[in-house]
Amino acid sequence: MVRTTRLQLRSEGRFHTFVITEEAKSFIAETGLRQGTLTVFLQHTTGAVLIVEHEAGFLVDLEDALERLVPLEGEYRHHMVGYDRNGAVHVRSALLSASVTVPVQDGTLLLGTYQDIMVLDMQRESAPRSVVLQVMGE
Repeated sequence: MVRTTRLQLRSEGRFHTFVITEEAKSFIAETGLRQGTLTVFLQHTTGAVLIVEHEAGFLVDLEDALERLVPLEGEYRHHMVGYDRNGAVHVRSALLSASVTVPVQDGTLLLGTYQDIMVLDMQRESAPRSVVLQVMGE
């Protein structure tokens, strides 16, 4: 069995996060999947999908670490194209991941006690975001 759906999210921009664990669990329940995998994929080059402990201190630490590694106000060759200034965001996204895969057993996501599925959007402006959820299994 393969089933796919999309979540449409509205990002406020600048390091906006969405915890989508409950949406993922609901999708698993709707499909009736008992054994298999869930893939979560962000259809944008300005963000990432993470499995994290969702707590405010972590988010601040992640944002600080990314700023040290890839400063937003740095100079990037990407800016030479002339139509945007989001080179830092594209580099940051490349260092993270656009997708995660989570095992499903007995109809349950095998996330750890403190693990959540989080979508991170780093685009500077508010924008709609599309996340694909796809299950495969039986």
